[in-house]
Amino acid sequence: MGICEKHQLPLDRNGDCEMCRLSEMPSKAPPARSAWWALFIPIALILGGIAWAFASIGSGPEVLPQRGVRDTPHQEGSAAPARRDRTDPEPEAIPTPPPPSPQEINVPTPPRPESGELREDPRGQDPETKLTPDWKLDLARKRVQITMYATQWCGVCREARAYLQANRIDFYEIDTDADSDANQRLGELNPRRTIPTFQIDELVYVGFRQETFEAKLNQAARKHL
Repeated sequence: MGICEKHQLPLDRNGDCEMCRLSEMPSKAPPARSAWWALFIPIALILGGIAWAFASIGSGPEVLPQRGVRDTPHQEGSAAPARRDRTDPEPEAIPTPPPPSPQEINVPTPPRPESGELREDPRGQDPETKLTPDWKLDLARKRVQITMYATQWCGVCREARAYLQANRIDFYEIDTDADSDANQRLGELNPRRTIPTFQIDELVYVGFRQETFEAKLNQAARKHL
């Protein structure tokens, strides 16, 4: 047994003091930090931001000015806005239109035509035949006697002939070049003896235009209604 020269402590049977034994023991490594600390910090920051946002939203609603009250201070020298007192009379109401007179109420309403009975005449613009039934006007047009004084070399005569045939309008044609008596009758109807000349019942029409011919035909057909 002796005393350690370094630490001045008694030696054991191995010749080491207490401090020497502690210094010869292997040191332990410090415990490693857990990985969850790396996740805890950002999560704590996010939760803190959410809490701050809720706290600022719930701090209290913005106080809005009352309806009809100005929130700007009234300046000195300026006229104060006029306020309407509750005792002021209400504005005049919109006047109600007068009721209709008895004459307007008792105006007779024209009878409404039955569906499919009357419609406009597509073959002409004659106002007196616009509301005539088609079937009735067709029958009346077939009773009209049409005589056309024409020639074979006349271009307008060919146009009139083609129109009458295409629309199935019955007519009787007389060639004034081939019949001298027809030429004389043409002079009685049309002193100028121009062609074509139509005799539509008692009406005489010189020349040919589709609209004018249809109007003359409808005029003659009205006498057969």
